[in-house]
Amino acid sequence: MTRLPLFPLNAVLFPNTPLPLHIFEERYRLLVARCIAEKLPFGVVYHRGEKMEHIGCSAQVDRVLKRYDDGRLDIVTIGQRRFSIEAVDTSRPYLQALVHFLSESEEDEESADTGLATAAIDAMLRYIYYAEKEIDRDALRELTVTELSFLIAGIDEMGLETKQHLLEVDNPVSRLEESVEALEQVTQQLVSLMSLRKATGNDVDMGSMKN
Repeated sequence: MTRLPLFPLNAVLFPNTPLPLHIFEERYRLLVARCIAEKLPFGVVYHRGEKMEHIGCSAQVDRVLKRYDDGRLDIVTIGQRRFSIEAVDTSRPYLQALVHFLSESEEDEESADTGLATAAIDAMLRYIYYAEKEIDRDALRELTVTELSFLIAGIDEMGLETKQHLLEVDNPVSRLEESVEALEQVTQQLVSLMSLRKATGNDVDMGSMKN
């Protein structure tokens, strides 16, 4: 097992996904300073109310965007590996945990139907169109099933509860199947949003359409 500094957040991080952070609390300034100095990862775990999830994703500081005179920081981190928290240590100003890193099954990935990856890419491109975003299509087609599952699960419009569920799915094929299903629901909301904008001539955001 590995000892990992913990950063509980109202966010869910996936491997290979960027996460910008504004660091202002003293304890997290200490955490980030240590991780930068020692080139250590820290653990991002979804925290809501009094509950902290036990499955998270490690993050590495990729770059410091800005250092403020009062000690605050703007940083960009990159998700690395999923982990399971085995024990929590409160001996430092910030939480630490003994974690077990979760591996992705190569056998499960190799057994995936090639049609699944094709369907996932098609679903992602449809989402990109209606979300009015851009993506490198050639790079998208080079992604593995595991990488596709993390990319799709991490889109901005996906709900946090859905993201946390997808992060906890161990089988990459199952994760991709569920991610595509959730993505199609998001895309349908975007289609409805676009139709509503055209009909009313007004801007409507996704939040106003959620129950």
